[in-house]
Amino acid sequence: MKVNLRTYDLQLEVPFAIARGTTSVHRICVAELAWRGLTGYGEASPSAYYGDSSEAAAAAILGSEALLGDDPTAIRRISHELRQRYPRSPSGRAAVSAALYDLVGKMAGLPVYRLLGLAGKAIPITSLTVGVDDVDLARRRIHVLKDFPVLKVKVGFGEEEALLDLLKSQTQARLRVDANEGWGVEEAIRKINSWGRYSIEFFEQPLPRADRDGYRCLRDSTQAAIFVDEAVASSEDILQWAGLADGINIKLMKCGGIDEALSMIAVARAAGLKVMLGCMVESSLGISAAAHLAPLVDFCDLDGNLLVANDPFEGVKAAQGRLVLSDLPGFGTTPRT
Repeated sequence: MKVNLRTYDLQLEVPFAIARGTTSVHRICVAELAWRGLTGYGEASPSAYYGDSSEAAAAAILGSEALLGDDPTAIRRISHELRQRYPRSPSGRAAVSAALYDLVGKMAGLPVYRLLGLAGKAIPITSLTVGVDDVDLARRRIHVLKDFPVLKVKVGFGEEEALLDLLKSQTQARLRVDANEGWGVEEAIRKINSWGRYSIEFFEQPLPRADRDGYRCLRDSTQAAIFVDEAVASSEDILQWAGLADGINIKLMKCGGIDEALSMIAVARAAGLKVMLGCMVESSLGISAAAHLAPLVDFCDLDGNLLVANDPFEGVKAAQGRLVLSDLPGFGTTPRT
């Protein structure tokens, strides 16, 4: 197999703000694996929070050529060797993993979800994420937000309640809240217990990931459903959250690829935890790869491509939150240029 690397700067439709900062441009790397006339595509959308970068992702993608061999179906071996060699770039490993699955799907003439035996299973509706730094911006975008039955609201700074009031009054959407570690224990307990009027489905990562005692306090002091995201980057992180959280958020870009995501789903189920499938800011290439796992999970937050103004790929559609997978081989994605 031969490897080619492409990079793209994704321009966001509007600045995207979470508790750790605001993004308007995000660089991704794309792995192209060529084998006997077929090409598999996979995306790396790195997050500095996990120590990753576009440079590290590019190095992992280009370095993978020495490990690939001539059998695209050797995905688990390749994924294991990539993790050993490039532990600091989960997004780079995810790109190679996705490109291999895409390639194998094209070899078999089947979409990846059919290769995984997931045909016929229901796919959860995806939420659309709303940043919290500018309530006026949300008000101007309310015509877009009204189309989605589920909204995930970023909190942890800014006019949190003003935004929640706006969304509750102007849309029919179910609301979820994500603090991205932005609250302390007392603040989290106070807000969770006082926000009953918003009928929040669940609160995602309200406290810093290391504050397990804090999460124990939340369990004792609130009735809210709690999901963890930053606290679970791999299957090894999950069991410690049994009894402290209700669910986990899995992202290909933080766990390193489809194989590890499947392991995380299995461990979470064994621990009695719900599973959400999430994303970074990604093009339709990365979102499509994750969406093929969606029949396995309880909740989806696969909206990264909906935030992008210059998406370089065609892929999965999300009409009013309903993910529509392609029946084309692989992930059904095609480059726009």
